Formats: sequence, C-alpha cells, structure tokens
Amino acid sequence: MARLRLKRKKLRRKKTLKDIYEERLFEILRQFQLPLLMLHTVMSVGTIGYMILSDGDFINSLYMTIITVGTIGYGEVVRGSDTLIGRIFTTFLALGGIGVFTTSVTILIRVFFAEDFVGVFRAWKMLNDIEKLRNHYILCGFNRTTLELIKLLKKRKINYVVIDSRKEIERQLKESRVEYYILEEPYKRMILEAAGIKRAKGLVVNLGDDARNIAVIVTARLLRPDKENFFIFSFASNPETAQKLEELGANRAIVPQKLLATRLAAYIFHTGSAYISDLFDKIAFGEESEIDILELQVAEDSPLIGKKLKEIDLRKQLGVTVIAIRKSDGSLNLTITGDTEIELGDTLILFGHPKRLRVAQKILTERARELVGGRDEA
Repeated sequence: MARLRLKRKKLRRKKTLKDIYEERLFEILRQFQLPLLMLHTVMSVGTIGYMILSDGDFINSLYMTIITVGTIGYGEVVRGSDTLIGRIFTTFLALGGIGVFTTSVTILIRVFFAEDFVGVFRAWKMLNDIEKLRNHYILCGFNRTTLELIKLLKKRKINYVVIDSRKEIERQLKESRVEYYILEEPYKRMILEAAGIKRAKGLVVNLGDDARNIAVIVTARLLRPDKENFFIFSFASNPETAQKLEELGANRAIVPQKLLATRLAAYIFHTGSAYISDLFDKIAFGEESEIDILELQVAEDSPLIGKKLKEIDLRKQLGVTVIAIRKSDGSLNLTITGDTEIELGDTLILFGHPKRLRVAQKILTERARELVGGRDEA
C-alpha cells in the first residue's frame, strides 16, 4: 500500500523541466546498456578463461584479454596461453571479441556525440545548481543591455539566471561567463519555475517585443502575485505600453529612450556640480560599488517607533546614516536631526557602504529590539 501511494504521489506531481532532462539523460544512458554488457561479457569470459589456464593470475589474465580484444597483441604474457588449449582459446576470443569490441565502441561513440549527452548532462546539472539559488534575479532575454546589467549584478554579488529561447547564443553566454542560463521560452510557467521564480527576488523582462514582454509578466505575476516581495521590471517601446505593463503586474516599466534622455538631461542641468550629480547618478543606477542608498520601511510593531535618531545612533552602531525620512503621506523630510522621532509608517532613507546597508537592513528588520535595548541599557 505504501508503495502504491508513493507511485500515485509521483503521478500527481507536475513534471518539471529538470524531470524532462532527467528522462532524456536516462534515455541516452539506456542506449549504453547493450554495448557495455557486450564488452563486460567478453572481458569476463576472456579474463576467467586465462585465469583457469594460469591457475588464478588475475592481473595478467585481464591484461592478456585487453591486448587480445583490442588487437594490440604484445604476445603470450599469461602462463598456459602458449599451450594448445591456450592458443585455441585465444583464437576464438580474438575472432569473437574483436568484433564485439569494435561494435560496442562504435555504438558508444555514436550515442555519446549524436545524442548530445554532454549538453543534456550540462543542462541537467545547471538546473540542479539553480535549485540552490535564493534571492536571485531572473533575466529574460539576452543582449548588450542584459550583459551590462549582469556586470553590475556581479559587482554586488547578486546571483542571476538568464532565460532566452535562442539556442545559438549559448556560445556567447559561455564567452560572457554567464554561469546560470536556460535556453527555453521564458513565458512558459515550467521554465520560470525551473529558473527558481518561487525563490527569486525579482524578474527583468527585456525580450525586445512588447507582446512577449506582456506574456512573461502575466505568467510571472500569476506565480508571484505579491508586488512587495517580488519585483518585476520590464522594458517598453513607448510610455503608453509602459503604463499597460505596470497595470498588468510590472513594478516598473522602462522606456529606454526616455531613460537615456533623462540621464543626459541631469548632466546638462547640473554642469556646475558635475561630481555630486555624477555620484548620485551612479548610485541611482547601481554603478557605484562603494556607496549606496537603501529604503527601509518601519514595520508596525517595530521597537524603533517613538525613538529619536540620536537614541539609536545608526552611524555609530551600524555604520550607516539616515539622510531623510519618507512619511506615510509620501512627503520627504530632509531636515532631520538627532531629535527627529521615528513614527508609524515612516520609511528611513539610509546611506552607506552596500555591505553595511545589508547588515543594517537585516538587524533593523529582525533584531531591532536588541539594538534599541542595547542603547537603552547604555
């Protein structure tokens, strides 16, 4: 009964992309069974035969079998093989074994290369590795923009998975040292699940076609409906399409031409303060690896509520600075001091080194009471 229930459970479980590659891998391996069995039989018969002739000399018997079947023929190295019975046995082993050896090796080589065993195994192993990823980003579509984004993600040590349906770009992906990729259609539910969408932090859609972008966004949002915990960013051809993509589930849809013009305008409007504008520009676009800005929303039950900034002193304790506070009504308080009190609904704008900010985010969301308690005791 237990075995029957296990079988039913397996049948009920939806087949994944990894399952498909596993099945393909076993199909290829099954084709190795007959030639390997033939080789094993010939090697066993030959070795046992020579061991009988030599009274149990296993090593020399195995060696004699290999040089006979492999047509190497270094001579009679096994005691008893130079007798009449030994030479008759060697004759029949050579006649039958050479044919079996040649046929088996030919089949193995043909299956190995014709069935792309290496490619299937590599894809299966990659899917296994992707299953271990957490809080990564899924990048749908591979082009120059994606490649630049990958460089920035690598700087921040953020994992990613590229999905693209074009098989011909695999060589380019390898040359670009893209570690994780899936060469399938990204709008399919199975493919997004294989890329770890249930464990991912976000999705970037850049397929160069609005209709395909929409298909991916809709599927992804069905799998991860919570916009607060799973972020979808997409490219759009025009502002109208960008609005539609955001209505369909994207957190932000970007029009590349508009974004480029906005960034260029920032330089034009701030020519007198080039360094500062360039610094904040790089921070905003994730190009600055030494400094970053983080928004941290204060939870309803956070012990930070009611505390003054000087009481928690984040600069001293965590190495980050509160540069502004966004209020619950959307307004931004830039005139903060040590006496500024944190209120319910506030979002702290933190400034500091990316590593420090990550630590601060973890502590302020998971162990804020210890932090506040430590200050109170002090």
